[in-house]
Amino acid sequence: MTKVENFLRHLTKSTSTAALITLIAACVLTATSLASTPTALPQFHVQDQWNLGGKGGWGFLVLDPSTHRLYIPRTNRVMVVDTQTGKIIGEVNEMKNIRNIALDDSGKYGYVTDVTDGTVSFVRVFDRTTLKIVTSIPTGAVPAAIVFDPASKSVVTFNSRDRNATVIDSTTNQVVATIPLAGRPSSAIGDDNGAIFVVLPALGEITRIDAVAKKVTSSWQLAPYSGPSGLAIDTTRHQLFTTCEDQKLVAVSTDTGHVTAIADAPANAGDIDFDARHNLLFLADPAGSLLIFRRESPLKYSRLQQVKTQTGARTMVVSQNDSKAYLVTSKFGQNTGATSEELQYRPTPIPGTFSVIIVGR
Repeated sequence: MTKVENFLRHLTKSTSTAALITLIAACVLTATSLASTPTALPQFHVQDQWNLGGKGGWGFLVLDPSTHRLYIPRTNRVMVVDTQTGKIIGEVNEMKNIRNIALDDSGKYGYVTDVTDGTVSFVRVFDRTTLKIVTSIPTGAVPAAIVFDPASKSVVTFNSRDRNATVIDSTTNQVVATIPLAGRPSSAIGDDNGAIFVVLPALGEITRIDAVAKKVTSSWQLAPYSGPSGLAIDTTRHQLFTTCEDQKLVAVSTDTGHVTAIADAPANAGDIDFDARHNLLFLADPAGSLLIFRRESPLKYSRLQQVKTQTGARTMVVSQNDSKAYLVTSKFGQNTGATSEELQYRPTPIPGTFSVIIVGR
């Protein structure tokens, strides 16, 4: 006979039937209540802020989880930061006007788009161990977005002024193709399986490129929504995410191009990223917050939280390992140097105030 059975047998001898029924009912209700109460997950919050300083603006961020490194383009150099300590490991120099970075899957090279003065443009290839430039590859004019595709071992730059894409064989670091585009490209992202997607904002569409065949295979209009900007991807459920100038966050099928609005987005929304491991979608609001959405079903997302960050924090990347979001910004002032009236009153980063904000839970 178990201890519970002994206990109940003792109760039946010493307690009236009515009292026994009441006691058992109370125990059942308590157990049911405890079982149905979900364990509350920790709230997202600003965990840390690293003041890295330095002059210049910044481009798009890239994380290398295997080495705990965050790569930050800083106008004429790449700042490399240890995400475990928040300290600068070193910098990649000898560049002029850089925008974006891609990392290969061998752990050997990084690729940086350098628009220089707009007349000639390059991809600067650097060694991720020595942080030294090893070669420069000419591209189309004003390359902004850049994607590495593991399936084809290709690095693809999207050239804004020339309205085309330059395909580079990463095994030889040679240009192997140029793909014409219907409009001026903006953000781009790959599915790591041969498909690369690029936003054409003025046309209100997303174009799909086959990196192996080196050609455009589909173009999808996002109407009734217009002016798409950033891109994130869920490779498991074959979905892209983008924000539109209509202040809508939309999901786009990577198979059919079907468009569904899933949430409201802030005006002039910043970067967007998706954490497939935890079903979370992150959207940076440059007004000073980070919006976090949780997937309830393939086409239903609820706003989980809004975390206060800092004005101007629109550039972001999310770690797929621990859902930490890294955002960068600085304090801003007016340009006091000799310049045009337009530039004088445009918000300008104050030297020495650049920092990385880490949001986690």
